[in-house]
Amino acid sequence: MSNFNNFRDIINHINTLETEDQIKEYVMSRLNCLEKNSEKRTIDRINEGKLIGTITEGYINSDSPIITSYMVEPFYMNDLTLYIDFIKYIKGKNLSNPLQFFHELQNFTIDLFGFKGSQLNRENVYLEERNDKPISIKDFYRNNSALCSERSATVQNLAEFCGIKSYLIFGELVINGKKEVHAYNIFKMKDATLILYDATNSVTLSSNGYVPAYSIIGKEDISNIESISFDFETLSNIYKQSIHSKEPLDRNYITCNYYINKHQQSK
Repeated sequence: MSNFNNFRDIINHINTLETEDQIKEYVMSRLNCLEKNSEKRTIDRINEGKLIGTITEGYINSDSPIITSYMVEPFYMNDLTLYIDFIKYIKGKNLSNPLQFFHELQNFTIDLFGFKGSQLNRENVYLEERNDKPISIKDFYRNNSALCSERSATVQNLAEFCGIKSYLIFGELVINGKKEVHAYNIFKMKDATLILYDATNSVTLSSNGYVPAYSIIGKEDISNIESISFDFETLSNIYKQSIHSKEPLDRNYITCNYYINKHQQSK
């Protein structure tokens, strides 16, 4: 069995799987390991009794309620087929480094949830009668209902499944001065470099093609990160294309640390 905590070993092992039974067996074994090493925890935006956002580290246990609003029931990351389908999607592809993995992660989540979600469709999922059956992440598949919370929770677990340390950030996004609550991820690479990843807002290039919205933060302690200014210039250089003229180039991601530190300084 491959090293469960090493991206390269996991990808190499996935590429050796040949049959449906082998894939399912591997997924069950991998999830069993992740479930045993994680705890049930409530995930929401409440931090020290305040709606200032949270940072959730690591794999989200299938029994952990993810609360998006106190007016609806939580959803759960409890679908085995998510990981089976993801293995089938990435198997055999050239994923020699995590940046290539980011592309497949983006393409898979778009195939799974649609390019953009609808708030109305999302509300319909949360308000649907289920006879006391909990809401599952699978209830958001292929109906254009998943928004940032559902997408980033999915990214969190797929990254952890493949050996990439991930943090689920319930924070804020400021675009051209307009602020909104937003969920996104921060990945921690093997060399300790942190990378912001926004599964909800892809970046459009001048060719009208879109690429994953990732921005290299650097080697920092995540507990010190208050805000991240999205680095469009580096992304443009990586793809050797300019950013589309309609893309808002002022994106700033806020974490709960901003409000925690601000509160402490005011004391």
